[in-house]
Amino acid sequence: MVVLDTSVLVRFLTQDIKSKAEKVKLLLETERRLFLPEVVLPELEYVLGGQYGQSKEILVKSFNFLVNAKNIKTAKYVKKAIKIYKDNNIDMADCLIAAKSIGGKLASFDRSLLKVKEVKKYWD
Repeated sequence: MVVLDTSVLVRFLTQDIKSKAEKVKLLLETERRLFLPEVVLPELEYVLGGQYGQSKEILVKSFNFLVNAKNIKTAKYVKKAIKIYKDNNIDMADCLIAAKSIGGKLASFDRSLLKVKEVKKYWD
């Protein structure tokens, strides 16, 4: 299994360094077992949104491309986190927390996080 780091995905998604983007494209096309750590998504949001000025819509498309690739595995709750990200005005790190909490309760004082539809508060 090959674990994907944020830096390789930035090269691929921005195409800013063509030689590196081509290496990543080849990796994505040929490796059968890739793993996307969930921490990469907030890092991508930070780099692509902040340094490259990509819109939330483009970020969502990029996230969905990665998690829907047949050869890329990630934590089960990541797809739900992407949907939460698309539908709410909170950052991806909070979306991952919210998605992971579904089915249980979330202990948080973050009001925007607690407004996510499926999140159940620990405290009332």
